[in-house]
Amino acid sequence: MVMAPIDLAVFHENGYIRKQCRVTGLWFWTSNHDRDTCGDTSEDEYTFIGSPLISGFDMRGKELKDAMREAFLGFFEEREHTRIEPYPILARWRDDIHLTIASIADFQPHVTSGLVDPPANPLTISQPCIRLTDVDAVGRSGRHLTTFEMMAHHVFNRPDEGKMYYWMEECVRYCHEMFTQTFG
Repeated sequence: MVMAPIDLAVFHENGYIRKQCRVTGLWFWTSNHDRDTCGDTSEDEYTFIGSPLISGFDMRGKELKDAMREAFLGFFEEREHTRIEPYPILARWRDDIHLTIASIADFQPHVTSGLVDPPANPLTISQPCIRLTDVDAVGRSGRHLTTFEMMAHHVFNRPDEGKMYYWMEECVRYCHEMFTQTFG
């Protein structure tokens, strides 16, 4: 299944342009009109290591992680999302995976299938995750890891039941606001 290009009003309202990555050939949206790579190539260096980019978040370690988590969750709480506690790392409600690999795994298959209602809708969560698929590459570059905290906002639309909260336009708008206003 090939998806049509995503072209949202929020991109145009905020001066984004659509460009083709000179390395991967993939299309991407950017507000940097001089950018010629999508940001997901071996040519894109990690410029943030050793030099924090986010004004107001110049702390390090646990203090930085806690501050960023709180800013993220607070942003979505201010926009009528309910904060929920993270699920366990061991995905004992699943029979197809052993570890929680992403925040959406918390709600699969029971909530996403419609079998049960979500704990809140919309919701925000900061979910510890473990992925072992590229464990042999960990340490070779900064692009591979086994544990991380996935900060997420989820909405469970059920259009056939008249429950539509938001979709791509609003999702990208929230992210744009958060990245430009909260994390500037």
